[in-house]
Amino acid sequence: MRTIFKDYLHHTSVQFLFLALFATLAGISQLALWAHWPWFLLVVASAPFYEWVTHKFVLHGALSPVPGRWRDYQIRLHHGHHLDPADRALQFAPASAILIMMIQLYAFYALVCWSLTVALVPLAGSIAYYLFYEWIHLAHHTPAYRPRTPMGRALREAHMRHHFHNENYNWGITNALGDLMMGTWKQLDDVPKSPTARHLDNFDPQSRHVDI
Repeated sequence: MRTIFKDYLHHTSVQFLFLALFATLAGISQLALWAHWPWFLLVVASAPFYEWVTHKFVLHGALSPVPGRWRDYQIRLHHGHHLDPADRALQFAPASAILIMMIQLYAFYALVCWSLTVALVPLAGSIAYYLFYEWIHLAHHTPAYRPRTPMGRALREAHMRHHFHNENYNWGITNALGDLMMGTWKQLDDVPKSPTARHLDNFDPQSRHVDI
């Protein structure tokens, strides 16, 4: 347990998230926005589906056939993680990807709340959720860690099926709601073993060159 905490807290992306969370909470307090706390519920309601959609359509998006920084970035973002799930560095999203995601979420919340300041409330919820997401994903990939609840064990097993059996199912990391509602929560016997579970979009490890 001590090792997983160390790996989690010492990673640049997690440190960036904590700094962003503290700054956002400070802004909420300074602007006296706590009365708008119900906007946190938007994050709770949408997170399972945002997680499902992002994993399926962004992280598993088609790999660029053109060598270069964008292809390298895609490999760093997720394709490399499937190729080598045990690589600790690839188990975390790069801080640059998190920053882009938070900017997009803030813009979305500003439109929904119709306020640049109130949008800080759901943004804080999203940052806190993503810290939870990174912790759960790290735990899934830590063999020494033993989930304490049946749901925790089921989620880890589902994530391992996603990595090693068929990458087209079991997209959820922190919960199974998106998969259950979209019909993608599958057991080993439900779907055939995929030859590309470790090689997303037929990614050839011989062509791997990451320079970010």
